[in-house]
Amino acid sequence: MGDSMKWMRWCAVVLAALWGATADAATETHVRGDLEFRTGAAPAFVTPREIPGSWDPAAPGADDRRWRYWLYDVQADRRGGRDIVHYEHVFEPKSQTLIGEAGRFQIQFNPEFQTMAIHRVELQREGRWQNRLDPSRISLARREAEFEQDLTDGSVTALIVLDDVRVDDVVRVSYSITGSNPILAGQLSDWITLSWRNPTLRSGLRVLYDPGRRFRVHRENTTIEPVVRRTADAVEVVVQARGLPATVVEDRYPVWYQPYPLVQIAPERAWSDVVDWALPLYPRFDGAFDADLERRLVEWKALPDPQARLTAALRAVQNDVRYFGVEIGDNSHRPNPPDLVWRRRYGDCKDKVLLLVTLLRRMDIDAVPALVDTDRGRAIGQFVPSASVFNHVIVRVRLAGEAIWVDPTLAQQGGDPRDADLSHYGMGLPIVGGTTALQAIAAPRQAAAGIEVRERFVPSADGSEVGFEVDSLYTGLSADEQRRNTLSERSEELSRRYAEYYRKRYGGIEPVGQPVIEDDPVRNRLRIRERYRLASPFGNALGGARALEVYAEALQSSSALPTSLDRKAPLAFAPRGRYLHEITVQLPEAWKPTFVDERTERTSHAFGYSRKVEVGKDAVRLVYEMDVRHNELALADVPGHLGELRKVREEMSASLRFSIPASLDARQREERLRNLLRDVMKNEEAR
Repeated sequence: MGDSMKWMRWCAVVLAALWGATADAATETHVRGDLEFRTGAAPAFVTPREIPGSWDPAAPGADDRRWRYWLYDVQADRRGGRDIVHYEHVFEPKSQTLIGEAGRFQIQFNPEFQTMAIHRVELQREGRWQNRLDPSRISLARREAEFEQDLTDGSVTALIVLDDVRVDDVVRVSYSITGSNPILAGQLSDWITLSWRNPTLRSGLRVLYDPGRRFRVHRENTTIEPVVRRTADAVEVVVQARGLPATVVEDRYPVWYQPYPLVQIAPERAWSDVVDWALPLYPRFDGAFDADLERRLVEWKALPDPQARLTAALRAVQNDVRYFGVEIGDNSHRPNPPDLVWRRRYGDCKDKVLLLVTLLRRMDIDAVPALVDTDRGRAIGQFVPSASVFNHVIVRVRLAGEAIWVDPTLAQQGGDPRDADLSHYGMGLPIVGGTTALQAIAAPRQAAAGIEVRERFVPSADGSEVGFEVDSLYTGLSADEQRRNTLSERSEELSRRYAEYYRKRYGGIEPVGQPVIEDDPVRNRLRIRERYRLASPFGNALGGARALEVYAEALQSSSALPTSLDRKAPLAFAPRGRYLHEITVQLPEAWKPTFVDERTERTSHAFGYSRKVEVGKDAVRLVYEMDVRHNELALADVPGHLGELRKVREEMSASLRFSIPASLDARQREERLRNLLRDVMKNEEAR
């Protein structure tokens, strides 16, 4: 039997002992195949919470017509190796449309190292509580939320379905989960979000530690102070909130920001403690790889400089080892051996990181794993140090004294790794002895993205047919994204999709060949060339003019407005870079533009923008350009930024009007009339 399985069985024995010491004698076990859960009284350490008979009329939500949370309570016992967390939810649907949501409740746990017990399922109607706990109707299923993201960790979901739930019923569910992943070795934090998008009458977090245990508290969007009580058998830390309004949630937040009142309570630790925990998980691997990889290593070592060697190894791990994680037991945090990961050609972030670090060290390149949190970015710098605050691992490389951060899970990257922008990860914790603090992950000096689109229209003399060419160049991050989107798509499907886009804008269209893709991953530039024939894209305008409707598509994503314009929080913007859209219309003989040269410029804290119209003898050009300088804005800069951005959006579409000779106009009308008569005669003959 492997060490991992022995460890799991030992943990199961300990968990059972802990449960037996804290649970009521009436506890029952309910088996569902190879899975089980328990029912019974709440653990002895739990302080009961009373539910008032009515909602406080002075509290927010007294007249809410959607949903109200009467209680959300979390209590954790961390004393003497205990690992028990008790949860209680009490909520009330106020809208008929939410009855379905109120009538089902899900609990997720991992039976590899956790047991789950349900204590209450009740419903209050007209002031009377009804017991709705029916173990025979509770199902267990391995429905892992992250499987679609190529991760499996053995989690199980318990589904509770309540019959006959009505508007204004109050539902109460309480349960406990005993145990946590033993690989974390107690590196845990207790968290609570005190309110969400609905008003909350009462919420709280209570944590019990061993006597003398020191702790720290981290808070966001709340000033509530914890209450600390020290007794002979515990240090009790309690955070209680009452009468909280619904949190207004805007969109487009920077990674590090979240709007809810949030509290973290954890034992006092240093980041060096987390490093000490992680170091044994990433041992040095001195074994041999298979012949293919050993041959590659010889070739990489012969490359002219360390940067080239880094690039070669990084691209091999990114593209030749697919991302998939089996994060069960120890493998949730302990990577598999690098030779195994390479042989089977798949692994999760930690597997790919250890493989890359090993390859780089074999080439005498300084490389170490680094823990990051993709959900909160640089915000972790304010968290109480704990291994559980991280959800991802990358690699920190040092070349000539410069720190370079690379992510081996990002497939189809191009360019110099020094130019990749991982600054949204915010801060990383390098797993190397002597590390005592998080390190900032800075953005590269040059812009991270870029799109240049050049459209060229060549109309016939009467405008009835138009040659149309599109040349799109993507650089940096934009090239990475476009590479992932296009190179895995069949040429025929790509051609059809592109043609459909322009068909919606211009009507009749005929592709001239398939799109031509030129990919230069070394320089990280991807170019796509398209050619079409358009049938009558010029519409009639006042005074007999012809009008062509155009749109600066290259600026579409970088200039997108957030859903919420009345902001109370910082705003995430577009990746730094240059976005250009140029439209050229060749002028047939005797065509006259009805517009003149003009130039518009706009600026905000985050961008500079220009719109330029140039009228020449043989052609007219309309050029849109946006330079994004900052990818996020502080709240004070948001109003001015959004005001200018709204104006940019209004100017991105244009109607280019041209006058044409009357003879051409008459000839075109006659041709349309002949075509109409011909269609009518065909219809008559068909009858």
